[in-house]
Amino acid sequence: MLLNPLTLHLPKTSLEAARLFKELEDSKVLAGGTFLLNSMKLLKHKGTKTARNILSLARVDELKGVVFQGDTLTIKAMTRINDLLESPLPDGHLKILHTVCRNISTNPIRNMATVGGNLTCRYTWTEMGAVMIALDAQMHFLGPDGKEEIIAAEDFYKNAARSEKLFTHVAIKTQATAHSAYRRVRKTLHVDVPMLAVCIKTEIKGKHWYNTRIGINNGTAFAQRDPVLEGFLNKSSSSGGLGKEALGHLSVPIYDTRSSEYKQHMFRISLKSAIDQISTTSS
Repeated sequence: MLLNPLTLHLPKTSLEAARLFKELEDSKVLAGGTFLLNSMKLLKHKGTKTARNILSLARVDELKGVVFQGDTLTIKAMTRINDLLESPLPDGHLKILHTVCRNISTNPIRNMATVGGNLTCRYTWTEMGAVMIALDAQMHFLGPDGKEEIIAAEDFYKNAARSEKLFTHVAIKTQATAHSAYRRVRKTLHVDVPMLAVCIKTEIKGKHWYNTRIGINNGTAFAQRDPVLEGFLNKSSSSGGLGKEALGHLSVPIYDTRSSEYKQHMFRISLKSAIDQISTTSS
């Protein structure tokens, strides 16, 4: 299906892209295209208006790549999901990113889809958001004046994943005492998008949990934290029954509002499994 008439813009630098992002009216940003192009085709099929200007980041090489320097992992916006999957990561809790990438759709999609597209497309069901919240990631944006703005992933999604500036990269700190676990349940056998996703990152000294962060994607709202479960785990120690006990300490509306009994059940199975994984590996 052909698209409606449009103007394609191909900046070569991030600053040029940031200026166009601010100046262009009725526009959309094109990263890997797996979300945007399908959406535009669907809107045309429905007879709905589509964007007249498309800002492609394909030629902005400075927005591509994964860099680990000092204690910080930097993932640039135009890094493809498979590029991140194949990138060497430091030992420890950041290895969870490989697991997340491996679970995203199919190999052909991972060869096109980008980290920036997954984080900023404004679909509530994409799973990278919950992971970045759990990892306490900092999202970097560039304005048309060349000034950078840094927004915590948690705050970005509290603002419904909106920004008037161009997303350039995400930065995550390594933590020697941190452990992480990730669980994802696909929507159906035939539709490989997440029905739900859970990511837990915590630090452990001895067997005691602290600085726990839990990112939840319930598919119906933007990714968020569960402060009740975090508070319980931060008073807990690793044990064989911790996962089961933790299920009595949830921010229930996050998991149960607009959810079927099956989805509520799978949330609890996923949380218990992730908590027990950390308890076992940290012992």
